[in-house]
Amino acid sequence: MDRIYCDTCIYIDLFEGRKDRFRDLGDFALRVFNLVKDNKYMLVVSDWILDEIRKYANENKKPAIIGIMADFLRQFEKQQILQIERTKGDEQEARKLSQNYPDALHVVLAKKSNAIYFVTRNVQDFAEFRSFIEVVFPESL
Repeated sequence: MDRIYCDTCIYIDLFEGRKDRFRDLGDFALRVFNLVKDNKYMLVVSDWILDEIRKYANENKKPAIIGIMADFLRQFEKQQILQIERTKGDEQEARKLSQNYPDALHVVLAKKSNAIYFVTRNVQDFAEFRSFIEVVFPESL
């Protein structure tokens, strides 16, 4: 089964029901995760995503998001999710790859897990990584 790695913003779009001027971004995120539930893709979840979720929750005074994330991950079957952890080597590779360390680390972890798509709302932020992995909007899947 092909693997996808979703940027932290995709989870936040879903949990907060974020919208842009014309669209419900949470709906696009939900569609991606439903593709995982329908066994079209396997979802890669890294400890780096979980760290960013915790940081977002703390900075925005929304601690409930941490529990929402934990509940969210429990709804998937074991074979639908691949959980990975970063290593010192992954961190070093990310630092060499780009000055944009947080995003570079996501890319390194996505590649490490053999993800074929990096799903993000911030496609422009990942333009420098397009030679490493295919970067797509959630609505493109």
